[in-house]
Amino acid sequence: MNERMTQEKAWKRLFDQWIFGLFGTFVVLMLPISLLTDELTWGVLYIACALIPLNILYVKRYQMRLGFQPKLKGLYRRQLARDVINSVACFLALNDQLLFTSNVAYIYVTVFIGSAILWTLNVNKQTKRQDEGYVKIDKEAI
Repeated sequence: MNERMTQEKAWKRLFDQWIFGLFGTFVVLMLPISLLTDELTWGVLYIACALIPLNILYVKRYQMRLGFQPKLKGLYRRQLARDVINSVACFLALNDQLLFTSNVAYIYVTVFIGSAILWTLNVNKQTKRQDEGYVKIDKEAI
């Protein structure tokens, strides 16, 4: 259990560093370029390219967790799918004005983002319940 927690913390640190680097690059590089060229498509391209390494980090976390508890493969697969869908929903939420000009597409995107949020809450609740069950079993084994 300690090894799993150590690797989870290491992954979280890597994720935080990546997010802060992403934000710093956006503020230092992309925002001035977008303001000077007066085009927001650079920001859309930047965010789209930034989602690729983010999803790779999610896949690495899935593989790490699967190595520790293969019994929870279905749960971890749902978490991976949820994370990828949330990154797509975030991209659509940030760029909806540039990508969608029709009201119908905007409504579909809004429904997609709302369902991604509800699915995230459901999967998070299930994950906490499963983890608490395994923590209880690990404590009883000691």
